[in-house]
Amino acid sequence: MRRWLPLLFAVMIAACSGKTTFVDELPEIYPDYIGVTIPAGIAPLNFNLPEEYDRVFVRVTGSNGGEIRTRGGWASFPVRKWHRLTALNAGGTLHFTVLGRKNGTWTQWSDFIIYVSDVPLDDYGVTYRKIAPGYTTYSTIGIYQRDIHSFLEEPVIESTLTPGQCMNCHTANATDPSQFLFHLRGGHGATLIQKDGVREWVTTKTDSTLGNVAYCYWHPDGRWFAGSINPVRQSFWTGDQRTIEVFDLASDLVVMDMDDHSLVVDPRFTTDEYLESSPAFTPDGKTLYFCRAKAFEVPRFVDSIRYDLVRVGFDAQTGKLGEMETVLPASREGKSISFPRPSYDGRWLMYNQADFGVFPISHREADLWLMDLATGLTRPIDEVNSPVSESFHNWSSNSRWFLFSSRREDGLYVQVWFSSIDENGHCTKPFVLPQKNPRKYYHGTLYSFNAPDFTRERVSFDTRGVYREVFSDERIQATVKP
Repeated sequence: MRRWLPLLFAVMIAACSGKTTFVDELPEIYPDYIGVTIPAGIAPLNFNLPEEYDRVFVRVTGSNGGEIRTRGGWASFPVRKWHRLTALNAGGTLHFTVLGRKNGTWTQWSDFIIYVSDVPLDDYGVTYRKIAPGYTTYSTIGIYQRDIHSFLEEPVIESTLTPGQCMNCHTANATDPSQFLFHLRGGHGATLIQKDGVREWVTTKTDSTLGNVAYCYWHPDGRWFAGSINPVRQSFWTGDQRTIEVFDLASDLVVMDMDDHSLVVDPRFTTDEYLESSPAFTPDGKTLYFCRAKAFEVPRFVDSIRYDLVRVGFDAQTGKLGEMETVLPASREGKSISFPRPSYDGRWLMYNQADFGVFPISHREADLWLMDLATGLTRPIDEVNSPVSESFHNWSSNSRWFLFSSRREDGLYVQVWFSSIDENGHCTKPFVLPQKNPRKYYHGTLYSFNAPDFTRERVSFDTRGVYREVFSDERIQATVKP
């Protein structure tokens, strides 16, 4: 009986609205959610048909029961009904029957399936920086948070409140927004560090360091964070399919002690001969991963800079770094590694690999790779990689979901994508961050979504207070540990 339900549904619509044509192929929906795996409770996976279809009817049934029907200009599912349906079918599937009207005639396509994982994604949402893809003119940017269970987006801070300042590199401690930091560049630049609602503005540039820290990562105990100091520049390719190249003039690695705002400056990681970037602590806090490359003259030899994956031991009592070990000598294979991210359960390490450089978002060939920390084996994550750039990945708090940035839609704009990972390291077909009206939203926005991360709870932030503090120029000066 079940196999006749889509047909009966189509017959019912045709009786009310006219002739229906059956097509033995899958519908062309935007975004492509066909065959993806989602967590129960995610925001509804609304979708559009091609623009020539002025009306859509959709019926969704669960393998464990339940049903939703919707009709309109696009497939738009009520949030509460969608949540109930996905919760009922966790570990099962959702079956979609889709009909579209064009020139007064209805078309019904083959049904498709979406899988509902039995692994939860209980984090509140994601944060990201929205920025227009312009290279030479300053524009409005901001750090935003999005409830992934609904369509609510709200700013954490926008540049309209801090004119002339560029904000970047926001970082929560293992998805915990009660420990949160980001950087402001410009005439009032500093690192804002918020712990349990208390904010501090810290200047990390000292006589012994190149400048303020940039790419940071919290130690799990919250006392320390590691940061690389990167004077960043941009250049443009000529006579090449590539456009922009982002690189560091120099790059050093330091660790900050939040107890007394002092920096651990190890001379091994502050030399002119090498570049250090993208630090990340393991969840037990005993190891610090980062990327290291031999320095070359830039921009002349920027395509010669290739980073290896390196790790050192870390003493959480003193902040001292141990012996250095090269884990993945990618430079020997003519490749470059960036942004290592250990999963919070200690099982995996995900990283970017490109042909050269440290900023994968500008490299079409940049892919995500996965290392098994138990065996040391690595592989490209073919299940999620595309022909264009994948970058800026982070883990959910339970380490069973991850997100990343990708230009896969048009090669220009960056969107946030999600995938799940099982105990064997297999990843599911990724899906883009759902929107209420996807085509209107994604095809109408002029912004890319950079540096996404999960947050367990909503980020609580006093934006007006930050505005006053930015322009007060009251700063805590970091010192260097003896």
